[in-house]
Amino acid sequence: SDSIGLPLEEGLVLVRNMLIGADLRDKVKLIASGRITSGFSVTRSLALGADVTNSARGFMMSLGCIQALKCNSNKCPTGIATTNADLMHGLCPKDKAVRVYNYHDRTVQSAVEIVGAMGHESMDGVTGNDIMRRVRTNQVRTLSEHFPSLPAGSLIAGTAPERMQMAWDSSSSHRPSSCNRWIY
Repeated sequence: SDSIGLPLEEGLVLVRNMLIGADLRDKVKLIASGRITSGFSVTRSLALGADVTNSARGFMMSLGCIQALKCNSNKCPTGIATTNADLMHGLCPKDKAVRVYNYHDRTVQSAVEIVGAMGHESMDGVTGNDIMRRVRTNQVRTLSEHFPSLPAGSLIAGTAPERMQMAWDSSSSHRPSSCNRWIY
């Protein structure tokens, strides 16, 4: 694998919790980006604490991307990620504009329908209590149960759960090597 860091859900929850624990959540907007391709993935990210979502993969797919993994080589066979005129012949902006518009419109409409089915009138009302996740064959939890929030200001007060407090304390110590203790 050539990726680092945490998957979107875990990373989003970690940052949300650090901001809540530091009493900074109301001062920072969280933008979630990473495999957000459907109305549900938008809604789930909002439920986990994102203020805004961003989609790249979904729009690339709506353009006709086949994930040939040649984006950085100027040899994209669909003509999307290339400046090579011979390869760009399959990319018709008029046709693709309609596909991209339809994808965006239907994704937003899907998210709105999901939020409405939850009983909310706006995206602002969505929380982790609104979405269930199967964690075992016979066990289901809400996202709030699966990814609990820290109490506001708990990192500053020194009362956060041990692992989160250790991460906070080590990142505040100005010793870069100390951060390695808590990285998963």
